[in-house]
Amino acid sequence: MSFTVYSQEKVTLKRALKIYDMLEVSLEIENKPNDNFHLVKIDTLTVIDGKKQSLNHNIFQNKFRKANVLARYEIDENKPYRSLEIKGVINYFKPSKDDGSYFDLGKIKGLQKNTNLISKSVTSKNPHLFFGIFDAATIDKVFPNFEYRNSETDEPKKIDFKSFDLIYALKADKNRDFAVAVNGDLEPGFNTLTLTDKKTRMVYKLVKLQQNMTLVERESIRIELMIENEAAVRKIPFDFKNVQPKG
Repeated sequence: MSFTVYSQEKVTLKRALKIYDMLEVSLEIENKPNDNFHLVKIDTLTVIDGKKQSLNHNIFQNKFRKANVLARYEIDENKPYRSLEIKGVINYFKPSKDDGSYFDLGKIKGLQKNTNLISKSVTSKNPHLFFGIFDAATIDKVFPNFEYRNSETDEPKKIDFKSFDLIYALKADKNRDFAVAVNGDLEPGFNTLTLTDKKTRMVYKLVKLQQNMTLVERESIRIELMIENEAAVRKIPFDFKNVQPKG
């Protein structure tokens, strides 16, 4: 099931799967390289059932990915879904230095802390965009006396900043999204604590990259930004009819 668009590119419906009270939809672009310079994200997505009703409660993290994009819908597990229409638009993002959408910030050791590191050539037109490397003292001021639990049965605890290798903050704009690569990885680390400042909507990420990381290794962490613009993003429509979900 595919729909050919533009330069022989195809959006493929990789999976439509019913799991109890959840419908999972997975989409990808055929023959797209799996790297940081070929990213995809859902722009719009609508799923319509046999009675021409749109499914609600779409649950997905709408961020750029290297592989497939995924969305989930809450559904009635007792209701049959035999003929769906799945349509929308995928943003195909090809960041590059030439069109001003790729920025290699280099190693953390040489970067100024607690400030916006996005180029002024970008923020002059998109003042709400923000990315910065932060220190523990600043995070402690933003979230004073903050405590959290790893699970419902755990006792609340304060942040152990020594257990994280990297702290960064970001804020996207409704018209400009961006992706962050840490040592080449869009989803770095094996332990991440994400905090959101409700007043500013700034998102802070505390990341553990590896066990027993040395100071030299921390200072050598490489940061790359891929900031979308009109020249780097292609909007690719798709429309799949009479889809019969498995499960």
